Amino acid sequence: MRNSALIAALALSLLPALLPAADFVCDRSGSKSTPSPDGRWVANVQEEVCETATGAAAGITVNLLAADDSENPRRVFIMPVPRSRDDWPQIRWLGPDAMEIRVPNLSEAPLPKPELEGIRITLAYCGDNPGDRARLVEYRAAVKQWQAVVSAWAKQRNEDPVTAGPRPPRPEEPRMPFGRCVE
Repeated sequence: MRNSALIAALALSLLPALLPAADFVCDRSGSKSTPSPDGRWVANVQEEVCETATGAAAGITVNLLAADDSENPRRVFIMPVPRSRDDWPQIRWLGPDAMEIRVPNLSEAPLPKPELEGIRITLAYCGDNPGDRARLVEYRAAVKQWQAVVSAWAKQRNEDPVTAGPRPPRPEEPRMPFGRCVE
């Protein structure tokens, strides 16, 4: 994972905790709206970039709005901003009381709020492959471990370059299909 993606993921993890505590300014992209089959609800997918106490945080959010109360959106899902808009969540209504949030297989997607006012909300992976997701988690853990080893190596190299040896090799990123959602 790139350093910028790590920073964005960290900032994103702070977004839900920080926003209710203070009045932060947020910019929102245009949203993609998907009404429920009975027309009572609308699901909006959009990007939010908000100021925080330490800078800014960004995420892709899914908000539910009652069709007759568009002033009170309720966030049910947030994820890190992916590399492409093509990889934003897609909404599929399974009925008037069941909504599925579809994300690409390798997305860093936490579980959504499971229920809101009688609407069940689930997460589904396009190109669902739990093995690929597990390999990606293993790779990310290996990179963290490698970073610690390289830090120790750099310290040793500064103290005694002769005994430090060669730089530890970076783990190889697995090549996997992303599992993009196509309608």
